[in-house]
Amino acid sequence: MELEILNTILARFVISKKYRLLLYPFLLNSLFLAELKAEKPLISPKLIELLKQKTPKDLKNGIELRSGGNEMRKGLVDGDDLLIDKAAKDLRNSHLVQKYAEINKFRVKGDYQNANKLLDICDKTFFQKSNDPDPLPPISGIGIICKQTLVGNYFLDGNLKAWGKTLDFIRNVYYPPIRKIAGLEEFSLTDAEMGRLSVSPNSIPPFKVTGIDYAQSIPLQFDIALEEEDRRSANYAPHITASLNEKDAPFFLETSAAIGKLPEEWRHSPHVHIVGHLDRAKNGASEFFSGDLGIVDEIKIGKAVLKNVPFLFTNVSHAYLGLMVLQKLGKIKIDKQQMTFGKDINCNCQQDIHLGSAFGGDFQSLQYPIIWQGHTRLAVVDFTQDDTVYNLTTYKPEFTPQEKEKSFEVRPDPNNKELKFATYFNKGDLSIDNMDYGQKKEIVIEDNTSRLATIIGLSIIDKADLYLDFINHKACLKKIS
Repeated sequence: MELEILNTILARFVISKKYRLLLYPFLLNSLFLAELKAEKPLISPKLIELLKQKTPKDLKNGIELRSGGNEMRKGLVDGDDLLIDKAAKDLRNSHLVQKYAEINKFRVKGDYQNANKLLDICDKTFFQKSNDPDPLPPISGIGIICKQTLVGNYFLDGNLKAWGKTLDFIRNVYYPPIRKIAGLEEFSLTDAEMGRLSVSPNSIPPFKVTGIDYAQSIPLQFDIALEEEDRRSANYAPHITASLNEKDAPFFLETSAAIGKLPEEWRHSPHVHIVGHLDRAKNGASEFFSGDLGIVDEIKIGKAVLKNVPFLFTNVSHAYLGLMVLQKLGKIKIDKQQMTFGKDINCNCQQDIHLGSAFGGDFQSLQYPIIWQGHTRLAVVDFTQDDTVYNLTTYKPEFTPQEKEKSFEVRPDPNNKELKFATYFNKGDLSIDNMDYGQKKEIVIEDNTSRLATIIGLSIIDKADLYLDFINHKACLKKIS
């Protein structure tokens, strides 16, 4: 039995015979606790040197291994392919950075299939040439970066089976040998610790959707106010009616989050199967959630039937559809009256979609380029954003002295004296896709716990219909005729 497990692990490496022979005694050591040594290092010395620069507290809390620096990371979080290209150009001498930029550009379009093809090459070769005189050991920083990216891709795609298997690989193959090194006993990876399965990955059925071959429309309704303890409130946010295991319920469209959310008490349904736990899940406003990870047997949206749908059961009062579900509907058109979806919608969009995401997949948001007060920026599109009082929300980590002078204090929760923000209002001209949206109102919030971001809600469809082509990875606004 032990040898079968060993061969399964070895098959995942698909490395040269030389390193396979080196890895074999290490894994035997893990299985039989024998003291075996390899002539060549199992772990990259550069990786060990890098990790030893971290404090035990950092290692325990989880470290981040990145390629391409802060600009590459920001490009991924913002869904900004131009910033990813800029980071790659600045580090053009690094072959790895070029490949990693290519993977990230597929990720920001939601093209997980092509991204994973490149990650499969990385898994086998670390992007090194076959005649490289100094091949990397089986455990290297490059290998870890690629595995972590794969974790994020699988999660964002709703493939919990592959997500769980990749997490197991990281924890069972990477963690033990690194933790045996003096000073690295607390080693962990922050993106591999976002959550875990409590069941075997092989027991999780695939997330499937049928009934989207033809376009169909579902009315948007605005008759329920959003009131949550851990997030902003909204009086005018659209929801659709969908059937959750044969029971109709309102679902809000949270296009600024990866996984959908359901109230904790719904987890007790016989049609819900708890398969794990998420320690963190964030949205475009950096609002933080945690809870049980569950599979819902069935959701019907119009004639579309979604089977084995992942959801986070957490501290919310309403049901939310995240991008994990919305992407499965093929193509979507949203106007002020309805949401239309299906594979045969004629989007004919020419520009790429922008999907910002965190490395491990705990965050994802739809973003769209806008021009605000003469400056172009990517804004998070969030249809749970209330725009009855203001149209844009911008978070800044710190106000300038001039901003502090015109700001005032807001306490969103009267019972929490510690929770307070400085804020002020702006007015300016908004333009999107060469369409003049007129003067709009922006609220600017000083919050160093949130990432720098601008959020736009329903205002984005004031002048045009929003098309999201998740099949061809395109998006556009088409002026209302």
